[in-house]
Amino acid sequence: MNSHSAPPRRGFTRRQFIVLTLAAGSCGLCGLASTGGLATLLILRRRLEMETVTAVAAQAPTATPTLTPLPIVPREAWNARPVNHAAENEKGFASASNPLGWYVYEGDLAQIYRTVALHHSYPIRRDTGTMRQIQDLHLDGDKWADIGYHFGIDGKGIIYAGRDIHVRGSSVAGYNTGTLGVVLIGDFQSETPSPEQIAAFTTLVRWLKATYGLTHLAGHFEFNPETVCPGKNAIPYLDPIAKLTMLQRGTGGYQGPTPFPSATPQLGACCGSARS
Repeated sequence: MNSHSAPPRRGFTRRQFIVLTLAAGSCGLCGLASTGGLATLLILRRRLEMETVTAVAAQAPTATPTLTPLPIVPREAWNARPVNHAAENEKGFASASNPLGWYVYEGDLAQIYRTVALHHSYPIRRDTGTMRQIQDLHLDGDKWADIGYHFGIDGKGIIYAGRDIHVRGSSVAGYNTGTLGVVLIGDFQSETPSPEQIAAFTTLVRWLKATYGLTHLAGHFEFNPETVCPGKNAIPYLDPIAKLTMLQRGTGGYQGPTPFPSATPQLGACCGSARS
């Protein structure tokens, strides 16, 4: 998981600043003080930032298309609570009369999953947060039967098993059926994902694609525009990771409708507030 890789630098190195200054001056305007020079600096800075994002995502080892399991920490190792089938907002098992209940997929998961959705764990922080904290929020706050995500990744790049992959998740309201939910632990409106997290997520996405035939990668905000999840500091990684894993970007992989069409919308979004 590249545990010794350095985090992306913020701001410019001296060399980058010199390069940008010369580039801005070459525009024939009035140097850094001119509007054109400043605009050039901003464009080139953004280009450098995106190159850094791509480089961090590319640290993930290239996975051979194989069904060999990844090293994933099981639920019992992070002290997961048992599933609560009496939960107020996900009570009992799904049926025509209870469409929002706990839904266990039938048949080949490779015919069900097409999209992986990326989340962050606002307000739980990157370096102190745990899967158990997230589960507690979902069970006690959202009144769901279990943690809403199928996988979680902490700041050290460790991957954790969340909700049973054979069960419909609860992370993107209206689009949960057939969507795999993955959370990067952290508040990425105010924090930055670690290189280890990005590398681990990229590796996980490659494995999920090889195992289940995924076609799309999306951010939570693309399903539910009222949220900014997975946060402004994680969103820039979506395009580079999609390119590296050869997935399409966005929500176009959603196959809908829910197995019980009367359920509109489907249960729950993990972090629905506009600031999450």
